[in-house]
Amino acid sequence: MPDWITLSKILPQLVYPFNLALLLLLAALLLIIFGRRRSGFFAVFFSFVILVVCASPLSRVLYGQHELRHPAVPISSSPTADAIVLLGGDVGIPVPPRSESQLQGNRLLHAFRLFEAGKAPLIIVTGGNVFSQKGLEAEATYSKVILASWGVPNDAILTESKSRNTRQNALYSHQILRTQGVDRILLVSDAFHMPRAVAVFRHAGFEVMPSPSSFSITDYRRPKLLDWWPSLGNLGKAHAVMHEMLGLLVYRLRGWIE
Repeated sequence: MPDWITLSKILPQLVYPFNLALLLLLAALLLIIFGRRRSGFFAVFFSFVILVVCASPLSRVLYGQHELRHPAVPISSSPTADAIVLLGGDVGIPVPPRSESQLQGNRLLHAFRLFEAGKAPLIIVTGGNVFSQKGLEAEATYSKVILASWGVPNDAILTESKSRNTRQNALYSHQILRTQGVDRILLVSDAFHMPRAVAVFRHAGFEVMPSPSSFSITDYRRPKLLDWWPSLGNLGKAHAVMHEMLGLLVYRLRGWIE
């Protein structure tokens, strides 16, 4: 029987826009084969509506609204804290064909800049591998190596390598940091993920100051027609919005956030 975290990765696939559209198309094919043409055509129509709506600029707007719930804070204006908590998901571990770990976003660099600016004397990198990877360390281990190569002292970097989701990030980080007398933290994660991360870490007992990074929706000048044209990128943003909304709902129902 799969564990809860594995199920939480598999079950939502059934309702994400692209997968749901494919399931409706499959249902339409079966309905038409078995002589229920009217129902089959309705299934095709709903599949088309899902793809068009989710690939539209509406998805980009909803994504941007969620992402801006915690605005960017310039490093120079950032408050100070007892520690910087860096959530995993930013460093790609060296699974084939990679020969080394690699950066996939801006979280690690943002945490480094906060440390360099003297905003906290300590960084804790929290994040194991969601699924066990034979012969490889947890993501947090590789993140620590990169930070150390940039000049952060080893004794200023803590790692938490058991967590597999955001709730475990918060719980295991709290177990480590409370022994250090730390409860005021700068929390570093992607801007889009920050609302759920802040809620979870506050529920775990931290005084949280959000320090978001990796903003996706930017004021990048381009022809306006491109903003209104349906795209696979918008479909991906619809997927991300649904993922976060489901995550917030489940976390509330399970009492992991207020």
